[in-house]
This record gives sequence, structure tokens and C-alpha cells, in this order.
Amino acid sequence: MVIDMTRICSQNDDDDELTNIVNVHDPFFLWGLLEHSDRTLIRAYDTLSEPDRSRLYWSCHYYKRKAVCEYVLNNCKLVRTADEAIRKLSKMTAAAGKDEPDLKQIPVPFMLPTSPDFIVKELRDGSFVSSKGKPLKFTVVSEDGQTKTCIYKHGDELLQDALCVSVMKEMNSIFEEESIDAEVVLYEVLPVDKTEGLIECVENAHPFLEFKVADENRNSQSTDTLKTFIEQSPERKENLHRTFLGFVVSGIVLELVDRHDDNIMITDEGKILHIDFGCAFGQKTKLERLFGLFMDIPSSPFSEDVFIAIIGQENDNEVITKLWNTMKDRMWSCFNAIRLHKNRFKPIGEDKYKHFYEHLMIDKKDDDARQALDTELEKCYNNRFNAARAFYYKIQQNIVS
Repeated sequence: MVIDMTRICSQNDDDDELTNIVNVHDPFFLWGLLEHSDRTLIRAYDTLSEPDRSRLYWSCHYYKRKAVCEYVLNNCKLVRTADEAIRKLSKMTAAAGKDEPDLKQIPVPFMLPTSPDFIVKELRDGSFVSSKGKPLKFTVVSEDGQTKTCIYKHGDELLQDALCVSVMKEMNSIFEEESIDAEVVLYEVLPVDKTEGLIECVENAHPFLEFKVADENRNSQSTDTLKTFIEQSPERKENLHRTFLGFVVSGIVLELVDRHDDNIMITDEGKILHIDFGCAFGQKTKLERLFGLFMDIPSSPFSEDVFIAIIGQENDNEVITKLWNTMKDRMWSCFNAIRLHKNRFKPIGEDKYKHFYEHLMIDKKDDDARQALDTELEKCYNNRFNAARAFYYKIQQNIVS
């Protein structure tokens, strides 16, 4: 289809939009895109750097803003090549087989859509992951030899994952502005279409399942391998302490469920993070709906192993209690900072924001909200659901494999 760009750019029914700022770095730009006309977005193109033109393109691509997409493709070669590369990766993933994918079919160079400052010159190490949907996992290599690991997925609605990541980015901005030493570790997610998209993996991250398996093989207590891993480096312990705050608070605010030892990760630097946000904002898995009939399941449940790894000991109850109370104080600081900046999350949409508003307990006084948060944190710390979830997940993995 040929689009008359002269006609679009000559429309005069949205002159007032020219004063709007097209900020592609806004974490919620994808959800605010409908506020801008095609004319405004096309006129903004010339003010953007090439990486930002890529960000503009992929946001418009998801909502099928054809006029803007065609304009960008006609004027930016690296985005045009990226579009072709993503189309071929999509076809490969949809036709996932037993053979390794031929990544030499993918045209290069192109701007990686999840990190457009990264210019891909080579793709390698492609394989189909043996899980639901058989996503395609591969490594991209930049012109200066840097690498990133990516996954292309079919069959999942990644818009919610991207929304959770955007909320986490805004949380980090708030923590920085309020001088709070906490971090939500996240990764990039790009919904390409309604049921497919590109995920950029956190480098050198390990699922907690690896530590549990290692301990089973060693026939030792479940905390030993994780504790040893953390104690190998002071930086790991410090990073775990700081990111544990963001991990728990983000899980509670977003009401993340389906948390098990394969989607709770820890990096080589000791940073802990969530992955897979298919169930959030009050959604429940079948297992949680079933167990919820007779058990009060906490939001963002975490293993006691994590907390013991932070303190480095498990036998001194006085030390454990003292540190746990300190952690709760710091989590309140994180939580309350988000409450104070609640209006920054309005772009997530009316329904999601209503849930968000309720979970931040905006209608409560500070003391009451603090008490309610402490109650939720105690549920997380003492939760009895992890063992049942771990057993259920192990059965699922055995069926898939």
C-alpha cells in the first residue's frame, strides 16, 4: 500500500499537538502512543537519533501505525534491516523443529530492537528451547565484539511483560531521585505483535533451581550452595541486599505470582530478579487458585534461602530478627516513595492503575499502610506455599522434558 505522506503532513486538525513532546525514552511511551497523531510522530522523526528512530518504529509497529512505520522504513536503513531480521526470526520460531536454525539467513547489520544502540553484525548459537512454544534462543554480536543473549517467543502476550518492566524502570527512577539505595533488576522486552516478541536476557544470570539441584546432588542443606556463592564476593552480598529490596517491593506492588525457582534469577554479581510476568496485576495460576481456597498466598513469595544468604547465618535468631526488621524499614522507604509518586504510573491504563493504586494502599494513612505492608512482608517471609509450588513445577518440567 502506498501512503501519501504529503497529505498526512499537511493535515491541520492537530496543530496543537506540535507542542507535545515525543519522548521515546519515557518507559510508558508505548502506552501513550495513541495520544500522538501520525503527523506528529513523523515530524518528530527528524529530531531523533537513529536509535530513537528505532524505538519509535517498534512502538508504532506493535499498534500497526502503518504511515509512521512506512516513513521510518523508507528513511532508516538499519531499522529496515532490523524489520526484515525480525520477520525471519519470527518465521523460524513459528516453524521450530529439531534442527538448529540457520541464522545465516538473517540480514545484518541492524539495530537490535530491544537495545538500538547495539548494532548487530552477527547472530550465532541458535537453538530452540525445550519449553512451551519452543522459543528461539540466540546470541547477537556487535561490531566491537560485545554479545547479548536474546529469545524470540511465539504464543505469549508479551505486552504485559513489557508493562511490568516499564513500571520497574519508573520505580528505579524514583529510588534514584529519592536517594534510596535499592534497585529493581530488569531486562528488555519488545512485543512485536499480539502473541510474539523479542526478549533480551540478563547476562550471566542463573535460576535458583540451579542451586537447589546442586544441593540435591551434594546431599546437603538447601542453603549451602547459595550461601557459598554469595560469600565468595563482598560485592555479591551487597548487590543481593540492595536488589532484594527492589525484588520484594516490585513483586508486591505488581502482585507477581507464579514465582518458582526457575523464574527467580540471580546474576554472577549477586543481583536477584524476577522474570516472566505472564501472571501479574491480580491474575492467578490454576495452582494458586486451588491453594488459595485454604491458604493465604503472599504476593512476591521469596525463599527463606535468599534471606539467609544475605545475613550469612541461620542459627542466631536475634541477628536474624534484627536484620529482618531493618529490611522491613528499608522496604517501607521504597514502598512509600512509590506511593508518593503514584501519579507517574497513570499511563499504565485505568484498570491496571486501579489495581496499582489499591496495592499501594493510597487510601490508607501512612501508619496503617506501613502496618499492612509489614503484614504482607511477614506472609512472604513465612509463606508455606513455596514447597508446594516447587513440587508442582518439578512435575511440569518432567512432563515437558
